[in-house]
Amino acid sequence: MLDPDDVDLAELGAARDDRTPGSTWWIDPATGRIRAVPAHEDEPAGWRRIPPMEAGEGYGDMRDFVEAVQHRRAAELLDQAIDGRGAFRRFKNALFEFPEVRDEWYRFRDARARRGAVDWLLEEGLIDEAAANRARARYPDPSPRNADVPAAVAADLADLYGPRLHRVLLYGSWASGEGGVESDLDLLVVLDKVDSTWAELDRMDAVLWQHTERTGLTITALPVAEAAMGRPTEPMIIRAKVGSVRIT
Repeated sequence: MLDPDDVDLAELGAARDDRTPGSTWWIDPATGRIRAVPAHEDEPAGWRRIPPMEAGEGYGDMRDFVEAVQHRRAAELLDQAIDGRGAFRRFKNALFEFPEVRDEWYRFRDARARRGAVDWLLEEGLIDEAAANRARARYPDPSPRNADVPAAVAADLADLYGPRLHRVLLYGSWASGEGGVESDLDLLVVLDKVDSTWAELDRMDAVLWQHTERTGLTITALPVAEAAMGRPTEPMIIRAKVGSVRIT
């Protein structure tokens, strides 16, 4: 039996994804070494051939990734791209419009490729179940970066306001855990005082727009004075306060 640590899982994943005509990929079951063999060379004795993975496996990875993307416009375009023939080409083309989402895809694909490599080794009887489980656990699907957007916005608001900022609360669908690419990200920004709501919104505009542009999410903020939070009288503040989650 091989130890998964003796196998370059990234290389094995790349070998399973390679459909280059005129060569095949092989693994040494004794050492875990992997190599490509041109068609004119003899098959390495005692080695195990690595067949290309099924196309459906790669499509499933794209579908799962699109479901997790939280950049609204990117999710829409990628969902359209994977519908019908030519999905792989359209998917890659769509990613070039969104560099951060493209980086997320590379991380996601790498994790899936490594886990797929572990699954193949297990199916071939080259590693045991316990070793496979340990190896899989090292490569979970990466969390979408947008999951940290509320905290990132709150941190920038803290830099903007300094001691004037008392806390930032998340409310609405994101607070209930139901928020996604179609949902606005709603924040209550509690300040020491608010003389003019419009003035504070103008002050926050650059921060909010920066994160909206980066993520594709619509981010709204409601500036509220600390005194108004104790016994709120405005219906909007009352609704926002119910079920809100403190970020900072």
